[in-house]
Amino acid sequence: MKQTTKKLMALGLSAVIAIGGLGGAVCARAGDSAGTPVPLSEKTDAPASAAAPASFRDETVYVLAGADGTVEKVIVSDWLQNSDGLAQLKDTASLEDVENVKGSETFTSGGDGRVWDARGGDVYTQGVTDQEVPVAVRVSYTLDGSSIAPDQLAGKSGRVVIRFDYDNRLYEETEIGGKTEKIYVPFAVVTGVMLDSERFSNVSVANGRLYNDGDRIAVIGLALPGMQENLDLDPEDMELPSYVEIAADVEDFELETTFTVAVSDPFRELETGKLEDTDGLTDSLDELTNAMAQLLDGSGRLYDGLGELLEKSGTLSDGVDRLAAGAEALQNGGAELRDGAAQLKAGTDDLQTGLQTLSGSSEQLNAGAKQTFDALLASANGQLAAAGAKVPELTAENYGQVLDGVIAILGDSPAAKQIAGLKGSLDSYNAFYQGLQQYTAGVDQAAAGAGQLSVGVSSLRDGADALAGGAKQLNEGVQALRQNVPALVDGVTQLHDGAGELAGGLAEFNEKGVQRIVDALDGDLELLADRLEATVNAAKNYRTFSGGEEAGGQVKFIYRTEAIQLP
Repeated sequence: MKQTTKKLMALGLSAVIAIGGLGGAVCARAGDSAGTPVPLSEKTDAPASAAAPASFRDETVYVLAGADGTVEKVIVSDWLQNSDGLAQLKDTASLEDVENVKGSETFTSGGDGRVWDARGGDVYTQGVTDQEVPVAVRVSYTLDGSSIAPDQLAGKSGRVVIRFDYDNRLYEETEIGGKTEKIYVPFAVVTGVMLDSERFSNVSVANGRLYNDGDRIAVIGLALPGMQENLDLDPEDMELPSYVEIAADVEDFELETTFTVAVSDPFRELETGKLEDTDGLTDSLDELTNAMAQLLDGSGRLYDGLGELLEKSGTLSDGVDRLAAGAEALQNGGAELRDGAAQLKAGTDDLQTGLQTLSGSSEQLNAGAKQTFDALLASANGQLAAAGAKVPELTAENYGQVLDGVIAILGDSPAAKQIAGLKGSLDSYNAFYQGLQQYTAGVDQAAAGAGQLSVGVSSLRDGADALAGGAKQLNEGVQALRQNVPALVDGVTQLHDGAGELAGGLAEFNEKGVQRIVDALDGDLELLADRLEATVNAAKNYRTFSGGEEAGGQVKFIYRTEAIQLP
């Protein structure tokens, strides 16, 4: 279902390009009465507004219809182009529920329409209307030769005929050959229908062409409603298409949404100044023929370019796969780094706590060790005094020098050996005392360093968290891109197919539209020139469907019918 709808949309866009000459269509406005052509002279313009109108109105009219073509809703999208950079734009379009669809510009309502606060830029609006569209599209169905309503056709089997009839309701009156004639605004109408090959077989089309890719059958139909009357052509000599009819054998009937596009640009672009004589008419038709040749050539290049893009899509897919693998590895590594940083932070916190506890005991340890050293020195001083030795009082700084002097005086006597033993005991404790002081100083320094380390590890942990979060977001984005690559390749494939269908449709239009008109010029060329000039002028006289006071504009109509599906 989704792929079919995409292809139908591609067909509709291709039709716009094919009929619109790669540009927009002339602005048009439908008649005011239901089902009855209305002369342009009876139309009324909206009252003027204090603000200036846009320089150009680019309008797209979306006609949402039932499966039989009955109009259910008309949505109008307007691009109000502000080439003069005006602060305010007047909009007198006859629309309801108007809203800004691209931007924040607002409007104020008045008796003659709306004034947009454009602030020097373009304004994109959308609204709805119950105004009648210029070309009515009616869809009828028969099953095995009998008429049938679309809601009764779902699931049926047999020989089905689907017919699209186009009723051009829009005309103006002009004098041709001394008589007042109705000249319809010329519209080229293209309808696109997609048929499932598993349901439809033995398909044929009148005023169209078929394209079969094996799974689906695309039908492109062309009609020029009102053109036969405008040129007063004898149907026996030449009959311009005014309908599209599809016939097929069907099993369990279902029909997807159909799209129809109506534009009048190909006729508007003709230069009427060259139609004053038959030579000018011939020149203008030559221009139209040359333009069609350029369109055919351009559509061929478009098809070739999309083919090259389709070939490169595989390389893109491989690159995205490699990028996805790298992003996933980065996310996993970021998560591991974050866990390691958290563990390191916990360890440094424990280390800092333990060192701070030890550092708190350093002063007490040093004081106790000094007290013990002082007691040992006092005991040594007492022993020396008892032995009758007259020496300076022993301190931690001089005991070694003093005792070495006493030992030297006593020589090899037992007293000298006793003094040497005393000195050895004091040396051992002094070594312990000095080591303890170095140890406590080291603990104090390590406690300070552990605090700095804890701060650094906290920063590392925060950075690891940010890295892990970013890597996760990157991986999710890349994985989403990876999932959408097949859709991208599929879209390029559909564009490629649509470009092929466009090339075929342009060839069909050239063969059955332009060239048939050229071939029919073997009668009254002067009268035919007048009719063709009047047709071109009718196309140029339309500025907008929804109304407005712009100096220029263009409009295209896109019709969408509801699908017929099994419950």
